[in-house]
Amino acid sequence: MKRIIFLLAALSAFCTAALAQDHPWKGARVAFLGDSITDERQIDGPNCTFWRDLQDIVGLEPYVYGISGHRMNQIIGQADKLREDHGDAFDAIIIFVGTNDYNGGVPLGEWYTYKDSTATYSGPVPLPAKYRTPSLDPKTFRGRTNITLSTLKARWPDKQIVLLTPLHRGFAQFSDANVQPSEAFSNRIGLFIDEYVEAVKEAGAIWSVPVIDLYSLSGLQPAVPGHERYFRDAEKDLLHPNTPGHQRMARTLAAQLSALPAKFPKYVALTFDDGPNTVVTPQVLDLLEQYGIPASFFVIGSNITPESAAVMKRAHDMGCDIENHSFTHPALPSLTAKQMQDEIARTSALIEQYTGEAPRFLRPPYLAMSQSLADAVDLTFIGGYCPNDWDASVTVQQRIDGALANIVDGDVLLLHDFAENSPTVEALRTIIPELLARGFEFVTISRLFELRWPDGRPAPHNVMYRNVY
Repeated sequence: MKRIIFLLAALSAFCTAALAQDHPWKGARVAFLGDSITDERQIDGPNCTFWRDLQDIVGLEPYVYGISGHRMNQIIGQADKLREDHGDAFDAIIIFVGTNDYNGGVPLGEWYTYKDSTATYSGPVPLPAKYRTPSLDPKTFRGRTNITLSTLKARWPDKQIVLLTPLHRGFAQFSDANVQPSEAFSNRIGLFIDEYVEAVKEAGAIWSVPVIDLYSLSGLQPAVPGHERYFRDAEKDLLHPNTPGHQRMARTLAAQLSALPAKFPKYVALTFDDGPNTVVTPQVLDLLEQYGIPASFFVIGSNITPESAAVMKRAHDMGCDIENHSFTHPALPSLTAKQMQDEIARTSALIEQYTGEAPRFLRPPYLAMSQSLADAVDLTFIGGYCPNDWDASVTVQQRIDGALANIVDGDVLLLHDFAENSPTVEALRTIIPELLARGFEFVTISRLFELRWPDGRPAPHNVMYRNVY
C-alpha cells in the first residue's frame, strides 16, 4: 500500500511538472484582486490559497492584493496599489469578487441607461433610435462592475483581465455579530447568490473579459454531504475553502487558463540616427548584446569610414538593421530630385558594400517629408517618437521619461548615437530593462513591418511611419 501511495504521489508531481512546463501562464506575472478567498493573510492561517497552488502548478508569479470583506467597488483601490507597486510591469489581472456584494445586499441595478436619439441606417435621413450607455451607478453591483472594468480596461488595454465568479456559499459564523446564512436563503433585499454569479458572467460579455465560472466548474458545493471536507469548519465556516478546497480551485483554474493567453505580444523598434562612429555606437552595441536585443541604425553615408564600417558590420552581424539616413544630412525636400536620389544612392551603396545587404528604409533628416521626396525615392519612410536626445541640454532623466512616456505596441523609438551623445547610452541602461519589464519585445524595423504585413505585401509608400500597428 505504501508503495502505491508513493507511486501515486510521484505521478501527481510528474503531471504537475508537465503541466507547468507547457502552460501558457508559466512565468506570467499575475495580479490577484478580490476578497477574503484571495487575501494573502490566509497563508498565516490554517490553509493555503488557490493562487499559491497555481504558482506551483503552472509556474506563474502572483502579485496579491485581495482584501477580506472587499466588494466590487473596492477593486479599483486594489488596482491602484498594484500600479503603485509594479506600474505596467505585470501581465494579467484575475478578479475574484461578488460574494460580499451579495452578502451586503448591494442591489443588482441595470447595465445600461437609455435615452431617445436618432441614427442613420441606410439613407441620409436620421431615424428614431434608442441609445444606451453603461450605467455608472456606484450604489449597484452592475454599476460598480461597469466602473471597475471600464477603468481597468482603459488603464491597461494590453493586459489580460479574467473574472472569476463567486463560489457556492454555506453557513458561516465568525462572531455573534457576523453570521452569514447559507445560499439557500436570499440576502436582505431578497436576491440569491446565483443572481450575482449571473451578473459576473454577463459582465464578461459586456466588457469582453473572459469569465471562469467557479460556481459550477470548481465542484465545491457545501450543501452536499461530504463536501464539508473542502471547507475550513463544518460547523462554523462552510464559506471559505480549506487547503484541499483551494487545491481543487487551483487545478480547475489551471485547466481553464490553459485556453487563454496570459499576455499579448507587444513590439517596439529601437532605432538610432547619425552613426556610425567608433565612440558611442560600440557602447550602444554593448548594451544590445547585454540584453540580447536588436535595433535599427539609420546611418549617414559621410560617417562611414573603414573604421566606423567595422562597427556597422558588427551591428549587422548581431542581427541589427542598417538603414539609410542620407549622405550629408540635408533637408531632403529642399533638394532637386536628382540630388535627393544621389544622397540616398551613395549611402545605400556603402551600406551594401560593407554589410552585403541594401537598405529598405529611409529616415529623412529632420523628419522632413514632401511629395517630391516620395516621388524621387523608392524606400519606406520611417519617423519615430524622439525624446529630443539630440539636444545636449536634455538630461539623462528627461531622455528616459520621454522615451517611456505613453509608449505602445508597434512604436518606433527614435534615438541618436552620434559620437558626443553618451547621455543617451546612460539613458538606455534604464529604458531597455524597463520596456522589457513592461512586456515589450524589441524588434528591428524590418521585423516590425513583417509582423504588420506578414503576407509580404509592401508597406504603403508616401507615409512617414511612427508606429507600425
